[in-house]
Amino acid sequence: MAKRARRGEDERAKRRLEAISAVLGAALALGTIGIIVWDAVTGDGRPPIIRVEPLGVHEHEVGFLLEILVANEGDETAAQVTVEGTLSRNGEVVETSDTTFDYVAEDSRRRGGLFFSQDPRALDLAVRAKGYVKP
Repeated sequence: MAKRARRGEDERAKRRLEAISAVLGAALALGTIGIIVWDAVTGDGRPPIIRVEPLGVHEHEVGFLLEILVANEGDETAAQVTVEGTLSRNGEVVETSDTTFDYVAEDSRRRGGLFFSQDPRALDLAVRAKGYVKP
């Protein structure tokens, strides 16, 4: 008789644990769905806003490396972000360099570099994003 009572208690405990697990799983699923819906409804959906800034110049045996920071301040991911750097003197372009970032996610930053044969510190430097593709 004691074995049956213990078996009954074990079954009740097992059912309670199953019920608790089911409730927790449902709460997590509903919470996830709620967050996705909330983001879709309240997001302002700004397109990628790409900002490029120079970080520093490093000299090496074949020229100069200009390190850059690319920041996406928009609400959407940008793919194939093309960045161009130009060196000019007295308004005349002396040299250009460009690079492409595969992805720059929303509200994120990526680092990269542009190679030049002339020192960017000695000329007028301009860096800008030229375009992107919507993934």
